[in-house]
Amino acid sequence: MSRDSHFSPDRRRLLQTAGAGAAILGAPALVFSQGNAPIKIGSVLPRQGPFALQGEAATLGIKIALDQANNQVLGRPIQWVAYDEPNPLGAQQNMQKLIQEDKVAAVIGGSNSATGLAIASTAAAGKMPTIISAALAREITGKNCNRYVFRNNAPPPVYAKLLARQLLPIGKRWYFLVGAYAYGQEAYQMLKKELEAAGGTDLGVDSAAVGTTDFSSIILKIRQARPDVVALGIAGTDLTAFLKQYNEFGLRGRIPLASLTATDEDVWSQSNISGIMGKYWHFNNPANGPAELAFNEAVRKIKGTPASASMAQGWVCMNMVLAAIEKEKSAAAPAIVRGLETVRPAHVPGYFREWDHQFITRLPVVKVRDKVTDRYDMLEMLNADMKMADFEALYGTKEEIGCSMGGL
Repeated sequence: MSRDSHFSPDRRRLLQTAGAGAAILGAPALVFSQGNAPIKIGSVLPRQGPFALQGEAATLGIKIALDQANNQVLGRPIQWVAYDEPNPLGAQQNMQKLIQEDKVAAVIGGSNSATGLAIASTAAAGKMPTIISAALAREITGKNCNRYVFRNNAPPPVYAKLLARQLLPIGKRWYFLVGAYAYGQEAYQMLKKELEAAGGTDLGVDSAAVGTTDFSSIILKIRQARPDVVALGIAGTDLTAFLKQYNEFGLRGRIPLASLTATDEDVWSQSNISGIMGKYWHFNNPANGPAELAFNEAVRKIKGTPASASMAQGWVCMNMVLAAIEKEKSAAAPAIVRGLETVRPAHVPGYFREWDHQFITRLPVVKVRDKVTDRYDMLEMLNADMKMADFEALYGTKEEIGCSMGGL
């Protein structure tokens, strides 16, 4: 049995498409007239486990970014080398392979905090320009920050501040359900900090391990506590399983739900869900520029659905790598780092902050519509009036972040 045989037909086609693209890009002598060697760019994204759908989505975003760039940069072909992110150890091993064997110029990867931290440490040791695409762990751009590591998604404190603005008017008695892993614990700490600063009450917290499928006992405790809000810090298949069971217990609309973050893959897999959640990107954000609209249309042509936030993460990361190489006119590691620190491409909705390598961007807060008629358009924006300067103020100061990076 092949390693991809357990995937659905749609998922197999996506991986085959990505693989075929890499194979074509890997044969530049047949495709490009120029004799220049290809520039290799690697990715480490999940093809299995609780974040597989998000990994596939980010993979599609990368492919679209490469297609839009005609699969070249500085007039040279791009060879995309894609590996799996099965777990922290596997991610680290594949990262080492990209650095030591494939000799890539840059890497994109890290779907969750555990694998993101593993990839980041390997990138730092190998002096490999790397963008952690989705992981939220504060250490990545905080105490463990490194000149060669950049982070695309926002850390929990930013999402917590945004979410609290929407939740505190609902009520100040919250019950927490979080993951028994880095993201979940940080989600709890940051959301609780916002709650207590507003004079609210923590009614209780439960932690769930990765892969939890039965939340019935926790839901019974929530129903007994009767909080104003249930604040969630779980992700992937854990979140989808909880949302489904919460609805089955008849609590939809009775006790409001809020998730620190959620992906469209989590939401689109459900029916009759409710809740307020933070997101990295939203296809229907009125602030989206022409390039984002074109990206969304490219996804529609391929998938027949809007672009998801996970797809946008892959698209943004690859665009930033290409923009950095173009700016510095070089694919050398130090040049790419300098490029990522300073480039401000007009078509990308954000930039990397130079002193901690945190990507600064607009972060939508959304709510499931009261009446859903389209499963792919069930979310409405709650903070569409926020400007870029409003978001910039939420990402923290140097003193708060605690990043001290070395040289190249």
